[in-house]
Amino acid sequence: MRPEAHEEIKPDADDLLVFVDDTGHETFAGNQGFYGLGGCGILGAGYSHLKAKWGEVRTIAAGGPDMPLHASTIERSCENFEALSGFFLDPSFIRIAVTTTKDIGLPPDMHPCVPVMGQLRQEIATVASALPCKRIWIIVESSQRADPVVRNCFDQLTSLNTSRSLPVERCFMPKSSNEPGLEVADFIVSAASSEVQRRMRCTPGHAPDFNDVFCRLAAEGCRYREIARVSVDADGRVSIDGMRLCA
Repeated sequence: MRPEAHEEIKPDADDLLVFVDDTGHETFAGNQGFYGLGGCGILGAGYSHLKAKWGEVRTIAAGGPDMPLHASTIERSCENFEALSGFFLDPSFIRIAVTTTKDIGLPPDMHPCVPVMGQLRQEIATVASALPCKRIWIIVESSQRADPVVRNCFDQLTSLNTSRSLPVERCFMPKSSNEPGLEVADFIVSAASSEVQRRMRCTPGHAPDFNDVFCRLAAEGCRYREIARVSVDADGRVSIDGMRLCA
């Protein structure tokens, strides 16, 4: 694991950048009975395009192309929602999210981050296998509370089960970096959070932000899973069953 990255990301054109943020609480503490990881994936060649388009959203919602923008603090106005909705119609980047809830009943001593990270790894591997990339960067927003557990899980991401051998680079980046890819990841995982909480309340239909982020483009690029069951066989192999809510 590399140290926290504060410098500007300068990927090669054929690098796959995967920006990851979390939602909920990794031990289901308090009233947060859910946990998830998610974000966006894009080839290095397309990252300048994503940054430019996100700058347009920032200008509308935050007052300038370099101003920070986060899902928890954005002003809830029609203009801002329209800007976000338009941005998420862009098919140039992949959306990935995996969630679970405290109701799944994990095997003894298994941390919720383990199956969520495991499924996220599979989703990233599927995406990487379909793209002409030669290296994968996994860039995670740093969270002081969750870092020890998340870092431990990410330490296991030395390789992915892709159709060809690909090196994996991993780093943590603070929220204060205002990296566009991490801000987009924040809005993606926030949409996943809205959806899983809506399902926990037994509310029919999709959450509006989830619909905008995951349900309007081809399924190959909009990969959402909610883990429904986790089991471990006699040999210690972990099995994860998940549901896909948008097809």
